[in-house]
Amino acid sequence: MAELARLFGFDIYTPRAAGLYGYKHSAIIEEGGLVAWGGKNQRGTVYVSLNGQGCGRIADWEKLRAWLECHGARLTRVDPAHDDFEGKTVTIEKAKAWYDAGGFNSGGRKPESSVAGDWWGGSKGRTVYVGARHNGKLLRIYEKGKQLGEPDSPWVRVELEIHNKSRHIPLDILTRPAAYLAGAYPCLRFLSAEQCRVKTIQKAAKTTYTKAVEVARNQCGRLINLMMQVYGGDTDSVVHALARDGLPARLDPYSYQLRTDSALAYALDPGGGNDAAVVA
Repeated sequence: MAELARLFGFDIYTPRAAGLYGYKHSAIIEEGGLVAWGGKNQRGTVYVSLNGQGCGRIADWEKLRAWLECHGARLTRVDPAHDDFEGKTVTIEKAKAWYDAGGFNSGGRKPESSVAGDWWGGSKGRTVYVGARHNGKLLRIYEKGKQLGEPDSPWVRVELEIHNKSRHIPLDILTRPAAYLAGAYPCLRFLSAEQCRVKTIQKAAKTTYTKAVEVARNQCGRLINLMMQVYGGDTDSVVHALARDGLPARLDPYSYQLRTDSALAYALDPGGGNDAAVVA
């Protein structure tokens, strides 16, 4: 309790009647959260959960991160968020368009999705969910202003709920939350110039695309030469004769990045890019 008071200024606690998550004792942190401790199987650890109000009391995140590193702490859940108070860059309609375009595809099939809220009246707010909590990654895009009782508010919040199920949450996320939120899905890249996952996705997209082009060249390159002669050098006619509906299965997961990432497109240009452009 003394450490919580020193780090956050918390000093008002209300004991709960029961423990929490296997801990024998627990208490409400009146300034914004929960704390739990005790129990034979907890190996002397302490559980601390801070809500938005509690996080707002932290004045120095670098100091907190250093303290957590020193004590070997681990993060089990973090919810980085972005608020668009004017509703200019993020809206519910844009969220649907992003999903339809594959903007939430991070290297596989489209994730689960669902909606909730006042979709017909429009005064109490709508929410779009992408992903699933049981998988450890859930994104919420919702009309925060309307949720708070302002029916004409344009305020929209993008909030990522990420758990440590099958993944390690680095303490770095506490001091660079925007980078991790922007790197969670391709369509959120605009939230931060620095993204923590985009390098891996870009490199996978480039490698897969380059290999597919190489295979196509080996299989069809000479046929294309012949077709160019047949069609008198008319490339449009050659492309029209060869094109099929759909996308290659192995490239479909990266189609959004290939269409929208200018840095990746430059790297794939035989006359201009190189690997440095991909990983920069």
